[in-house]
Amino acid sequence: MQPSDDAAVVPTAPGKHSSFSFVDRTPVLAALGGTGQVLDLGCGVWNWSLALASGGTPVLAIDRWRAGLGWLGQHGQGLPLLALEADLGAPLPVADGAVGGVLLSLVLHHLRASGVAARLVIEVARVLRPGGLMAVVEFLPVPPPPGPPLAARLSTQQVLALSANAGLIESATQPIADHVALYVSRKPS
Repeated sequence: MQPSDDAAVVPTAPGKHSSFSFVDRTPVLAALGGTGQVLDLGCGVWNWSLALASGGTPVLAIDRWRAGLGWLGQHGQGLPLLALEADLGAPLPVADGAVGGVLLSLVLHHLRASGVAARLVIEVARVLRPGGLMAVVEFLPVPPPPGPPLAARLSTQQVLALSANAGLIESATQPIADHVALYVSRKPS
């Protein structure tokens, strides 16, 4: 689908959905606001990137979905927002310690299935500045719907282990919907 001039027309693709429409956004936006530049990794249908940038947080939105990034680039004009096409299975195109925050919303369960979740979280730790934080929004291991099959979901222990193995320290975990949690981890100062 080509990006549209009509802001009401949102690009869609198989598997492209956003937690933004069914979670309590306040804790996620509060955690990332004020951290400096935020990477929205696997930004998908753009909701989180636009919400953060609209609040004044500089955002680098990364995905490999070209149509969605094109739409985001058009509709994010005038905001502190840059859309970049990149594969999350490869090294992130960001310098060491360059960002204050990273958002992974409904991304880790996809990457675990392809075997790159642990490597990505290590990359996140590399690009975070000391004291920076990673916010992970993931489905809880409760029966669907909504969301992926139960076997594809990560337990709280698995999410926290990915963070700890990358040298990040858990600072908060909380439910933000009946079936979704927010995990916030910090890079040591």
